[in-house]
Amino acid sequence: MDQGWAALLGATVGVAGTVLASAITGWSARQQVRAQARAEHAHWRRQVRRDAYGAFLAPASEAQQALKTAGRAFVGEPDVEEIDRRLQQAQEQLALAQAAWANLAVEGPEPVEQAARSVYTTLKSMQTTLLALRDSPADAPDDGVRLVERHAVEVARLSERIGEFTAAARSALDDIGG
Repeated sequence: MDQGWAALLGATVGVAGTVLASAITGWSARQQVRAQARAEHAHWRRQVRRDAYGAFLAPASEAQQALKTAGRAFVGEPDVEEIDRRLQQAQEQLALAQAAWANLAVEGPEPVEQAARSVYTTLKSMQTTLLALRDSPADAPDDGVRLVERHAVEVARLSERIGEFTAAARSALDDIGG
């Protein structure tokens, strides 16, 4: 009878060992699947954000270029047709940037959205300044000089804001899944 109990005990320990090994293997496999899912999700989020950031930066940069070119058209004898054409081009790009900015509010994170807001508001300020300059009376030279100076400051400020947006976007992309 003792041998029977010993055999039964041996068989039970063997089965328990097999069950334990199977449980550990199953747990390990689940952990690997979860880790893979997290990595895939982080990759997907990074791609979605990269696309959203590019969708904002492209029209913002186009608007920047159009506004800078419109500003240059005021030098010397103002080229009103060129000014109006560039301001219209800037308006179209600003509409695209605004739509992309709305997407950034969802994709985030908040520092990127705030940097995008800063770029957008600076672009709008540049546009407003150039519209005021275009519409200012020719017999008010002091106003024109003030507006040209303001535009120059806005051009420099916008370059800084775009740099801040780019840095915030890079940081956000680096942080995903970290």
